[in-house]
Amino acid sequence: MSVRRATATHRSGLRLLAPLPEPAMNPMSIALAAALCAASIVAQEPSPPPAPVAPAAPTVAEGWTEGQGRGPSYRAALACALEDAVGRKHGVAVLRGPGIRSRLAVVAKDAKADVAGEGWFTGDAELEREWVGHQLTGYVETYEVARKDKGADGAFDVAVRARIAAYEPGKDAFVIDLVDDDLRRWRLERFEEGVDGGSFARDEGAYESPSVRENLRATGRVRFAAKAGGVKVGAAADPRERAKEGRQLAPSHRVVIAWQPMQFRSLLERPNRARPTTGPRPQCLIAGSVRVAVKVADLVQDVELFDRTLTLDLPIAEPPTVDKLDALAVQLGDLAKAAVAEAVFFALQPPVVTRKWAAGDGGEWHVEVAMPRRVALAYESFAVGMQGSLASPDWRPLGRAVYVGGADAQCDFRLVDVIDVSRIEEGVAEVRPARK
Repeated sequence: MSVRRATATHRSGLRLLAPLPEPAMNPMSIALAAALCAASIVAQEPSPPPAPVAPAAPTVAEGWTEGQGRGPSYRAALACALEDAVGRKHGVAVLRGPGIRSRLAVVAKDAKADVAGEGWFTGDAELEREWVGHQLTGYVETYEVARKDKGADGAFDVAVRARIAAYEPGKDAFVIDLVDDDLRRWRLERFEEGVDGGSFARDEGAYESPSVRENLRATGRVRFAAKAGGVKVGAAADPRERAKEGRQLAPSHRVVIAWQPMQFRSLLERPNRARPTTGPRPQCLIAGSVRVAVKVADLVQDVELFDRTLTLDLPIAEPPTVDKLDALAVQLGDLAKAAVAEAVFFALQPPVVTRKWAAGDGGEWHVEVAMPRRVALAYESFAVGMQGSLASPDWRPLGRAVYVGGADAQCDFRLVDVIDVSRIEEGVAEVRPARK
């Protein structure tokens, strides 16, 4: 406590300090001082030990995604676990895409990867991760098996940690098994004008042109499972390379196309009795058509998507002479293969309306359609409608659609001449190329 001092003047002129008496403490000051001392003593006593902090729950490292799966075999359970990881990262819409489904089918079912005696498909072998990573390129960068249990019923439970690749819409492709006998022949039936009965002569010929495979490949979204039996590896290759013998991607869909020969009809002009001639009478082509059976099956879900026999007619405005047959065969063949390729592609990926919105206050409506820009740019006009119902399997037009713009996975169309916009329902209505 400080000492209070007062000043006094010495005879020498110096100012002196003298102590002053301490003031008496009142009862309130004494109580306050006692309280402060008690608090100080309590603070100096040892405090109880802190409560133990619960360890943080383990989390997946940044960039990794967990997945769990169950299946009758380790292979099937691993495929389900990787499927779960991809779905958690990118959502169900990506998971249902053709590309990842085809790849997962390989991981789950392809017996060629189980090399007898090699023992490399165990869950922790580097060769297994290398093989699976090759199959899932573009979807799964790498993975680790965190848990692998076999139950009493023989089924496996698998948990994985996986690095999932970035998803680029419109980049995944359908891998299909194409069975196509191709269109190679034409037949000509000759009829005589004014004569009842059948044809008086028949001719046959060969026809050559690119197959439907080329039309589908041009979309950039369809690939074809090879028929060569998989990867070929020499006997002198490294053992790790020899284990890849016969590996190949399994298709997600099978497409079967069965063609009948093109059918042409010609009409031989009747003899001119008023002015008989010794030369050949004019003969013109009056009709041309071809029939083809098309089937598309989803091998992953084991269901049929499309099964129909198409009849495609060659439009003939001015009947040409029969010597133009070869050129007309090429024209009909190109038309037919384009129609078949279109039917196959839209069976694989229906061009459904995914979004609808009003553009401005002028009553203009736009729709977003699951159609790649590369496909849409090949056509000039489009129709919006419904692809059949219980009442009728036929296409029901609801109006026209005009292409506005697009990206790799979807396109924007402006609706035209649609009387009731409410009938354009998302996920149901479709926008398809308009046939002239």
